[in-house]
Amino acid sequence: MNVPERYRLAVVAATSLIVVVIVAAAILLLNRPGPTPVVSPSPTVTASPSLDVTTPEGAVRSFFDAFAKARRTDDPALIRPYVTGEQSSAYLSVQGFLLGQKAAKKASVLTIQQLDNIVVETTGASATVRLVYTEGGYDVSLVSGTPLESPNVLAPRNVTMELRSVNGRWLVDTYEARAQ
Repeated sequence: MNVPERYRLAVVAATSLIVVVIVAAAILLLNRPGPTPVVSPSPTVTASPSLDVTTPEGAVRSFFDAFAKARRTDDPALIRPYVTGEQSSAYLSVQGFLLGQKAAKKASVLTIQQLDNIVVETTGASATVRLVYTEGGYDVSLVSGTPLESPNVLAPRNVTMELRSVNGRWLVDTYEARAQ
């Protein structure tokens, strides 16, 4: 655009004024008062929190949901309602892991917990459940709750679980995980 020299200062001033008005309007619109969004420090776990122990699959999902909660406090008692007893290998495995975490003064926060390719084989009061388990998260200080590492996702593992039906409830007896 070819502006005569005597009007150039006025055009530049007018253009600058328009830009200032647009920027000010944008700032006011973006910062208008209203509810402040609350950002959660960690995404939610994706396992089903159904706590249904009337089917083998529901019992497995409930077990993993309780295990995710137990990892935040290193309290194995949280999985007790989902196992056949405190002498079961499933309980002892979880207890060993959590007590090791506790001894190291750390806990875990799960941000991802996926149960895929679930296959259930039931024979009377026994069931075998096979699945692919993927978890992700990060360790936190057991004392302060502050993160000790950045979130990461572990490689998927093949899991085999043996369950028993006790008084109409399916309970986990054994738990075995191995790399794919």
